[in-house]
Amino acid sequence: MTKTFLKSVSSASSKFPKELLIWNYWDHEHIVGTHFEHYKKVNILYEDQKVCFSERWAKLSFIPFYLKTTDLCVMTNENQMDVFHYAFFNFIYCKQTFVFEENSQKECKVTRHTHLQVPSFLKFLQPFFDKIMQKWFVDVWEEDMPMRERRFKVWKLGFEDFKGINYINNPKIIKNNSFNREYKVKLPIPKITHIKNKSSEKTFLRIIKKSKHIGYGLPDL
Repeated sequence: MTKTFLKSVSSASSKFPKELLIWNYWDHEHIVGTHFEHYKKVNILYEDQKVCFSERWAKLSFIPFYLKTTDLCVMTNENQMDVFHYAFFNFIYCKQTFVFEENSQKECKVTRHTHLQVPSFLKFLQPFFDKIMQKWFVDVWEEDMPMRERRFKVWKLGFEDFKGINYINNPKIIKNNSFNREYKVKLPIPKITHIKNKSSEKTFLRIIKKSKHIGYGLPDL
């Protein structure tokens, strides 16, 4: 059977530095929380500084059921991340490439290229597939925005993961707002909310059936 690819390209620009966006895309922990309308479970089977091999249970726009996928995420280089999705015993194959372009003001544009392999007779689904992918990109982008803004604000205040802000933790330390502090990400990102078990796997499970977006609650810092 001959096959072809359904294709879609989406992009958006942000005021955030490239490495913060890479942190966001590589942060598998937030998926079942921030994106609760799209994901219910993530199981990380293996992860290092360049690769993440995982299983995900996701629900696409306009499709009313969850689809389990096996995903391989690779930081191909400092400006590109490739994600390979497999489902239904590898019958479904999809590749996504994320390109990060940072300008001189440390503002980054993200472009996502999606290629879904299908039998040639399904090529007529191209417009529908593009519509699904465009909506998916916009929905996830908007859901991530409050978290990115919050992260960038506290980073400039001197925040460190699992430590907080030193002059808040210890009043004897003189406050030093690091507004020009360069954002750096180190992969893999440390995680603490996974379900504890004896294996090396890390499972993030959505255990609450109903939720709603309420934001982060602290707009001004």
